Amino acid sequence: MVAGTLYTYPGSFRGFKSSIAAAYSGFDLKTVEVEQHEKRQHVPSFESGKFSLFDANAIAYFVANDQFRGTTNEDKAGVLQWLNYGSESVVPAVTAWVYPSLSLVESCPAGLKKAQTDLRQVFGCVNDFLKTRTYLVGERMTLADVSLACDLLLAFRHVADEKFRKPYGNLNRWFLTVMNQANVKKVTGELSLCVQVQEFCADKHEKHVAAAAPPKEAKKPKEPKAEKPKPKKVESDKEEEDDMPVEPKQNDPFADMPKGTFNMDEFKRTYSNEDTAKVALPYFWKNFEENKEFYSIWKCEYKYPEDLTQVFMTSNLIGGMFQRIEKLRKNSFANMGVYGVNGNNNICGAWFWKGQELVFPLQNDWTTDYESYTWTKLDSSKPEDRKFVDANWQWEGEVSGRKFNQGKTFK
Repeated sequence: MVAGTLYTYPGSFRGFKSSIAAAYSGFDLKTVEVEQHEKRQHVPSFESGKFSLFDANAIAYFVANDQFRGTTNEDKAGVLQWLNYGSESVVPAVTAWVYPSLSLVESCPAGLKKAQTDLRQVFGCVNDFLKTRTYLVGERMTLADVSLACDLLLAFRHVADEKFRKPYGNLNRWFLTVMNQANVKKVTGELSLCVQVQEFCADKHEKHVAAAAPPKEAKKPKEPKAEKPKPKKVESDKEEEDDMPVEPKQNDPFADMPKGTFNMDEFKRTYSNEDTAKVALPYFWKNFEENKEFYSIWKCEYKYPEDLTQVFMTSNLIGGMFQRIEKLRKNSFANMGVYGVNGNNNICGAWFWKGQELVFPLQNDWTTDYESYTWTKLDSSKPEDRKFVDANWQWEGEVSGRKFNQGKTFK
């Protein structure tokens, strides 16, 4: 009889943790792979009768045996320490570089630079800890080793090439030791280390977004309509054409607004190509202060974080909004960030646009998403407001206790 069922995405490093822990402990675990578009609130999740779990580390801890969790109170605390470190520090650093490199989410120079710095800090921390140790806790492999190795797996596969890995000999030795264990290999497969880092590709990103969307239902074939008798032609074709309503042209809602000297295109090029903290932000604040009467900055935060689960799905929600307000790009700029981790995340962004009021009601096709957010006008004379914009546009900081995970730029 199956002791429990694990629901996980195919090839998910989070699902790997539980499968490996179950293999070591002898737990009878059935694995069900789900597709990304399936409407399941939490993935991975675990069910055993009426008992259920939805956190990857909690599931792995539950299916592990006492020996794998740590045999002493000190060892158990050590295992929990590394589980938490993986979720809070390792996974955000890994995914912030891996996901853009695989074109799963959008990329920007500031975010890429921060991700690389964060991952080096993680590698350095673990490498130093392992100087005098074979394993993370005690003298044999535990759930701490399995969990952290799974958290690092995507980095070793996709972005940590030989040059990046070279300074971290202790970490490399430990990682290869863990990944080459029989119970690990039968779950994760043969390990292939990164040879060359891929670069973000917009075309691939669009395909990933489309693949993650729910499949459209096939349209039912229409029943043939009975032919109606043709009415007698009373007026000429020309007269009929004249009677057809003409679709009104949409006016540019910004056309009549006072024009300042802020060069939006130049700022966007500066942000995309130059160092964010040293060049782009000083450029922005200098020119914004000279044009405060013509432009405004805003903070937005998603109203329904309880509805958000997987980080990549939250990121796709931002992408959908950007597509629906495409015509707003010319007169605005924004970073929308996903703050937090899977199962506990939210969206928050810093916007800059022409005019002093909310711009979304200016066009009917811009109103689909904005009411799902709380909008707050920012004051550049307040240090806390400037600090929020600086952090958000550098892909840093935290909001409501959640750290910046990844973002998309509207430019």
